[in-house]
Amino acid sequence: MGELLDQKYERLFSLLDVNGDGAIAEDDFVAMADRVRASFGDERSLAKGQRYSDAMADYWHALRATADADGNGRIDKDEFRRAVRHVSDNFDTLIGPLYSAGFHFADRDDDGLVDRGEFAAVVAAVGVPADHAGHTFDLLSGPSGTLTLEQLMTAAAQYYCDEDPANGASHQLFGPL
Repeated sequence: MGELLDQKYERLFSLLDVNGDGAIAEDDFVAMADRVRASFGDERSLAKGQRYSDAMADYWHALRATADADGNGRIDKDEFRRAVRHVSDNFDTLIGPLYSAGFHFADRDDDGLVDRGEFAAVVAAVGVPADHAGHTFDLLSGPSGTLTLEQLMTAAAQYYCDEDPANGASHQLFGPL
C-alpha cells in the first residue's frame, strides 16, 4: 500500500473513531449514523434515515468481519490498515451501499441530484469541517453545481482504492490530506 492510501485510510480511521478512543467499534458507527440523521432534523423520511443507519451497520459488520483479528469487537489502527484494502476491493458490495444510502438521504427532493448544501451537511456531520466539505463538493461537482450518484460513487471508489495523483478531487472526499 502506498503513501497516499495510507494517508486516506488514516483520515478515514480518524473520522470513524467518533468517540476518539483510538479504536473503532459498533458504537462509533451508530453515533455517526445518528449525527448524520440529526444533521437534517425532521425533514428526512424515516425510511431514508433507516436505510442510512442500516447501511452504516452493514459497513461496520463487513469491516469487523475482515479487520477484527483479535475478536474483541474493536478495530485499532493497525487492524484497520491491514483490512481496509480487502473491504475496498469489494467496494460495490461492502462500501458502495453506504455511499448510495448517504446520497439518497441527502437528496432532499429525490431528483437524483445533491446540491452543495445537502452534500456539505452530510459530510460535515461525518466530521469534516464545513468549509472543507463545500470545497470538496466544488471539486467533485464541477460547473454543474450539483452532484450525481455516479459522480459520488466514482469519487468514493477512488478514495478507497486509487493512488493516482491526477484524481485529486476524490482524494479530498473527506477533506484535505
